[in-house]
Amino acid sequence: MLKDAPSERTFQRWHEYGCKFIILTAGGSFFLLVLIAGLEIRWKVASMRFVVLYQAAKMLRQPGTTSTPQLITNHIIPTIAWIRSNMPICLRNIFCSLFLTSVGVGETLDCTDVLITDKVFDQFKQQ
Repeated sequence: MLKDAPSERTFQRWHEYGCKFIILTAGGSFFLLVLIAGLEIRWKVASMRFVVLYQAAKMLRQPGTTSTPQLITNHIIPTIAWIRSNMPICLRNIFCSLFLTSVGVGETLDCTDVLITDKVFDQFKQQ
């Protein structure tokens, strides 16, 4: 066992939280995480049920299929676009280079490139 390793239960909780945020990131944008952090709602999101997050991600990907597409197209998407243009973020050494290469990305993940970040976060298999 590693020194100062978290308990198995703590590790499983961290994994669950990570999966929840990956669902939203794959559904929307990496910058949705910035918005969640800025609004200080990460614990609210982490406590949501998976089915709710899957539905939210689906609505972000296909706003026209929702009952309130204007909320997404007129407010959420423009906010994320503003964050993206004003806070360009590149993640270096966050993911294994072999993983990034396998999805056709270099060693640095440019989060402003929506097509590339979609490609990366879509690789995570969710159950």
